[in-house]
Amino acid sequence: MKNLKFLFLLLLAFSFSCVTDDNASEEQEQEQEVVGFSTIKNDTWRDHLGEEFEAEGILVVENQAAKILVSADDYYVDGLLDEQNYIHINLNSDLENEVNLWEHYGKKVKITGTLEVSNNESYLSTSQILGDISLASLLINNVSGLQILDPSIYIVRPELYNICTRYPQLCEVEFSQENKTALIYSGGINDGYAYLRYWNDVKLMYSILLDKGYPEENIRVVYKNGIGEDSDIPVHYAANQTGLNNAFTYLGSRMNNSTKFFLMMNNHGGGNDTYSTRYGNSGVTDSDGDDNRAGINDNVDEQFFYYNSSTALTDDFLASKINELPMGSMIAVVKPCYSGGVIWDFKGPNRVIMTSGTEFQVTYSHTSGQFGEFTYHFFAAVTGKDPLTGNTVNADLNADGNISMYEAQVYILANDARNEQPQYEDDNDGVGTSSPSASGVGASTYL
Repeated sequence: MKNLKFLFLLLLAFSFSCVTDDNASEEQEQEQEVVGFSTIKNDTWRDHLGEEFEAEGILVVENQAAKILVSADDYYVDGLLDEQNYIHINLNSDLENEVNLWEHYGKKVKITGTLEVSNNESYLSTSQILGDISLASLLINNVSGLQILDPSIYIVRPELYNICTRYPQLCEVEFSQENKTALIYSGGINDGYAYLRYWNDVKLMYSILLDKGYPEENIRVVYKNGIGEDSDIPVHYAANQTGLNNAFTYLGSRMNNSTKFFLMMNNHGGGNDTYSTRYGNSGVTDSDGDDNRAGINDNVDEQFFYYNSSTALTDDFLASKINELPMGSMIAVVKPCYSGGVIWDFKGPNRVIMTSGTEFQVTYSHTSGQFGEFTYHFFAAVTGKDPLTGNTVNADLNADGNISMYEAQVYILANDARNEQPQYEDDNDGVGTSSPSASGVGASTYL
């Protein structure tokens, strides 16, 4: 009888587990997937300062700032990472001549170090947006604190290519001067997030615009701390509130009602309610109700981040600055995650808006890590040349010798290989689509 009673209870427990709500099971499974460095980075992490921890991950070094990632895939995401999926690594100053983190870029390593609060000014500036937990760092105190678990390269360190070597045609022609202005923006968030691929995007875009007749004095580059990664192109302003405001003011003074305005927003993006809940204090509450429309009800503005700043850069703010500009037409190429959310904000007559994904999608870099996936194919379409291989590509659907924004978007949609859905809008309805129409204004809009 005792055995039968035990069997009955066992079957009852099993049957109960089988009728558990499927959604709850999925949520539990998702929670189990995101473990990462949760034993170090959690709500009580400050209680363990000075204690020694071990952590294994893929080493990345950007802007002299090191971190390890749980997954190499996270490096290619153009949005904020789950705080438990990375941790900053600091090196005791006594080891600077003995340990070279750069030479192990992209390798799987084990770090043994003491938990400390990062004193990196870049991280301190952005902790109000990313949360206090973003300051958690492991300090390597001796040479044995860095162990190489696998010498294989999981993440290839991006190279800073030379524009004239890769695109000689952009450096060998005399540029025409037309009534065009352009703003290229890339904030980068902080030292740990400002990946080199964003600079590659920025400087290639700048060179293409020169080739397309945008006067040099009518292009403003707003990048990171106001200093480029090399001297190939100028950087005019730092990616902070003052720098961005100055760029808009400068360009506005050079525009009129027939000016073509080009905007490129690059690097990371944040927004939507699910994203904000999962990744902490990364959302900005929608204050004007424009994020509740046409079946969308997320109550959170999209944001694109300044560099080293606790101030949010939202889609609403960008739209207000854009709408103050006198212009005849606009092309907006918006790369960051959740970029589709700007379509409603940026809409207007004679405006073509192209984004890397929908309002609810994380978007990615190219698999090479050298460019964004979306921007990589945009560059290929408008130049007729693959940015990496140099091979000729053809996005000219009507064979007229020019690439319209419609044709560029069709090419992007046909070639984007990431789990993202590039969006397009050119009819002033504020609704993005993955099926652009050849009858819209974008079919006769060119860079």
